[in-house]
Amino acid sequence: MAILIPVDLTIIALRDGDRELPQRWTTEHAIAALRDASDLLKAQTNIEFTLDRCERVAETMPPGAASDAVDESGYGFLAATHKAGEGVRVLAVDRLAATEVGAQLGQHTRVCVIPYDSDLGVLARTLAHALGHLLALPHVDGGRRLESVGDSQLAAWKKNLMYSGTLGRVPELSQTQVQAARSSPLARRFGGH
Repeated sequence: MAILIPVDLTIIALRDGDRELPQRWTTEHAIAALRDASDLLKAQTNIEFTLDRCERVAETMPPGAASDAVDESGYGFLAATHKAGEGVRVLAVDRLAATEVGAQLGQHTRVCVIPYDSDLGVLARTLAHALGHLLALPHVDGGRRLESVGDSQLAAWKKNLMYSGTLGRVPELSQTQVQAARSSPLARRFGGH
């Protein structure tokens, strides 16, 4: 049985004083990325992320946070300001200060942040990876030094959706990851086991 998780999608333009910084996201691009990310996850886990609401807002980052990209401080501010509704919230921003902003906190806040990419395939895989974190999936290569593993292990990691590096064109999840995602707190909230 499919698990349906509602998504509030928020496109955030950053402000620097009175000036709004350029934002490349369009509503159509954000919705297409969510649809494609959901399709990728549904094909493997039978978990579907469905659009509930989409909005555009402008925000000024708090003191101590980067003003032109979302960093960990900015993520905390945005996650507190734009809390997840019934399901999860996806924050679409122009840039992140680092690749995995909010990954550690996302499972608890049910909020993930995704940077813009013009390539819809790359964007959908990146968003599916972020949603995987909300489903309590850690990186497959978590903290391991790439030099210390064999070629076959590295090749297997690179095929996995939860690899911390560049994702392949058709990333996969192992059966163990599928079971973990379907029994995660988020999935259980919507009928998972």
